[in-house]
Amino acid sequence: MALLAQRILGGLTPARWSRTRPPATESTPDRILMGIRPGHEDKGLPPVRIYLGSERHQFRAERAFLWSVEKHRDPGRVYEIYLMRDLRGFSRGFWLTGFTNYRFAIPAFCRFEGRAIYNDADQIYLTDPAELFDLEMAEAGFLSINDRDTSVMLIDCAKMKDVWTETAVRKKSRKKLEADARAQSLWGDLDNHWNARDKEYVPGAAKLVHFTTLHTQPWTPFPDQLIYFPNPTGQLWPDLEADANEHDFLPFNATRPSRHWSSVALYLTSKKTSSFWQPYLAPNPPKSLVPSIEISGLFEHVPDQDVLWVLLRLLKSTNSLKLRIEEPWHHGRGRFKRSLRFWLEHLTLASEMCPQTRWQLTYRSQPLSELSTHHGGTALEGDVTYLWHKKPGHNAQAQALAENIALTLNRSSHCLPISISEVSFVLGQLIGRRVLKPLPENTTALVAAGWLGTRLARAYQKRYPYLRLVLLGRKAGPAPIDGGVVVQCAHYGLPPDPRRITTLVPLNSGKVPDCSEKATYQAWRNSANRTAVLLGGSTKSYAYTEEDINCLASRLSEIHDHAGSSILVIGSRRSGAFLKSIKEKLPRDSFIYTWKPNDPANPYALALQESNHLIVTGDSESMIADALAQGRRFSIFFCPHEPTRRFDRFSKWVGQRAVSPTYNRRGSIRPQQGMQYLCARALERAWILPPRDLASLHETLYSADYAEPLASNQIHQLKTYRAPAVLEETTALVIEKLKLTAQESP
Repeated sequence: MALLAQRILGGLTPARWSRTRPPATESTPDRILMGIRPGHEDKGLPPVRIYLGSERHQFRAERAFLWSVEKHRDPGRVYEIYLMRDLRGFSRGFWLTGFTNYRFAIPAFCRFEGRAIYNDADQIYLTDPAELFDLEMAEAGFLSINDRDTSVMLIDCAKMKDVWTETAVRKKSRKKLEADARAQSLWGDLDNHWNARDKEYVPGAAKLVHFTTLHTQPWTPFPDQLIYFPNPTGQLWPDLEADANEHDFLPFNATRPSRHWSSVALYLTSKKTSSFWQPYLAPNPPKSLVPSIEISGLFEHVPDQDVLWVLLRLLKSTNSLKLRIEEPWHHGRGRFKRSLRFWLEHLTLASEMCPQTRWQLTYRSQPLSELSTHHGGTALEGDVTYLWHKKPGHNAQAQALAENIALTLNRSSHCLPISISEVSFVLGQLIGRRVLKPLPENTTALVAAGWLGTRLARAYQKRYPYLRLVLLGRKAGPAPIDGGVVVQCAHYGLPPDPRRITTLVPLNSGKVPDCSEKATYQAWRNSANRTAVLLGGSTKSYAYTEEDINCLASRLSEIHDHAGSSILVIGSRRSGAFLKSIKEKLPRDSFIYTWKPNDPANPYALALQESNHLIVTGDSESMIADALAQGRRFSIFFCPHEPTRRFDRFSKWVGQRAVSPTYNRRGSIRPQQGMQYLCARALERAWILPPRDLASLHETLYSADYAEPLASNQIHQLKTYRAPAVLEETTALVIEKLKLTAQESP
């Protein structure tokens, strides 16, 4: 099992040097108290005690869980939530999570008195947890949905005293501790609605949702160990986190810091350089906003639980925050060792709550290693540049998006032609030769499409870390870890990513150069019924056979004969033999255009704008995008075949294997393992790309009534629709995710 193997290896790494599992130094859990809300009377009920199993990289899940309690709790009752992280005395080396056995120590933490609820961090409440806390328990020592699933429990601490002893919970395995409780008949049944796992979630019925499938957890806590796919609950968890952001909810803050904050405060008093920004971390900070704050030597000393509120406090105190973090060799002496991803996740989350502040992180992973620079928050003010290369489809997308971003933000757009080839670029990278032209002055955002364009854009960002990248196309590669997004079609079958924007079709605007020789096609234009065919051709993955060509020619002849329609066929640079073959089979009065590069006489615009019946061969996504943008229903001719190349068949199998789940005895989906993990990782890293699922794209268009399959003896029914604003919607998402700023009109 890939995850278990990585966790075991990580567990065998001495905690002193581990970035994921810091040393277990805590003797008791940290408590968060949710008291009686102002304006409400104390109902005199016992406090609801909840013990939460968590670990370093579940901080987003932990915060969402706490907000779900705060959101649904009884305002007239006290809630005590205990965070069980890095507790000493437990052997964590072979645990799948960093908190597996902590749950069995809850009776001891409660001095074997009263009740307590146990929850994993990957859960959220949809109702008041007090309903669970107050349930009738009869003779049971604990309630759970079955006697082998203890991820949600209501525990009678006194009844578990002789089974889950302080010694046993530290020495025995989880399965043995559960078996001991079964042997004493201490288990009681809990309604499944208190532990609805992923697909079991039913709106209005579930009381608690458990995101138990590790590789579909929406907050993606372990991207180095798992490849994440969509969760069946959809927007449930993301909407909850967004709600917490909107309310500026923080588990800890300046007035309620973690219990270790006092040591940080003492450290700050000893640093002369902290006198400027130290007041901004006090319970009552200055109200003035300073232009810039630069900090080094602080965050290495800040405990995990305090990082978020400290970042947010500083972001709200300035327009520009510059951090320098140099990780120590190991934990100790009041310093903590953490990963770059840890800091970027915290900065990104804090920036969501304070988007107007610009930040810069200068990071060194360990002494003597190289520094890296990362930017976030509001982008620098500036213009949009797009790279222009030899492929028209890529250029059209990059230009359309860049110009639309610039138009929306009231900024200028610039075109940067690229003259080098893919081979020259790769060789230049290998030998260290610079191949980058100077960027247009004042460039803030860089848009590129295709393999070469996107690799050049990444190289530009290494030189200019402040750049915000927009990478388009199937071969754009994995999403940048920061400072950029990828824009790709949904039918590419790639794993989701917070920085991946999926679209229905490529971002063609539908605006194409006008035809300079309209008179050549005047007879077609004068016809009452005008059929236009946008002809693609065979690709590496899909090949049109002679039978397919005959089929298309036959259907066009029927349209010509039965509907009296004039036919205009427009070839593309891939048509070649396809166009030659079909030309011989069409009626003689048909109009045929053979593609030429940069030809102003190309009647492509005429076909889009003046045809009564527009037909597109389904192999061309760009042509489909142009047709879709016209707002008139069109026809698609496509004969799906299995991929012709062995590699395509292999990559299709990889894509299918990556999403094929396996189940454990409890009915939960296992974490990615073995071949499934390897296939998913290959997709995520873009080592292997599955063939485009064009049939899926076509079905989506058919179901929305944007298009119809080209049928035999078809009488086309002209129907208009409101064209989907693919370009406009993508532009808005890019601006939002990259926090690009608009320029005020003079």
